[in-house]
Parts: sequence; C-alpha cells; structure tokens
Amino acid sequence: MDMELFEELERIKIRFVAAYDKLVEQGVISERDYQEILEIIDDLDSYSLDELKERLGRFRYVVPFQDSSPGEE
Repeated sequence: MDMELFEELERIKIRFVAAYDKLVEQGVISERDYQEILEIIDDLDSYSLDELKERLGRFRYVVPFQDSSPGEE
C-alpha cells in the first residue's frame, strides 16, 4: 500500500472512531458494541467490502439522539 493511501485510510479510521465515540456518549450503542467496532476499524484494511457490510451493517440505521430546545424542530 502506498503512503498516500495508507494516510487516507488512517484519516477514515479516525473519523469512524469519532463518530462511534459520539454514539456511545449519547447511549445509542453499548460499550461492548463500541469495542467490537474499534477492533474492526483497527483491522479495516483486512476486510472485504462484503465483510464490512456484514459486520457493521447492524449499525447502519442507528440514529443518534438529537439535542433540541423548546421551539426548535
């Protein structure tokens, strides 16, 4: 893997971790799920696209809680 591709993959991993970290903070996913996701992300380049869809697919429609103030929609 060339260096540019490696660096892009690392940036993507950081974005994934940050997104799932927020979901844990909001109570949308469990700490156990989060740890599983981190393991997958850590080895992201060793999975095929189909394997990733299968392993992460159950989190696809997770909707984070929205902070809303009265009068906001």
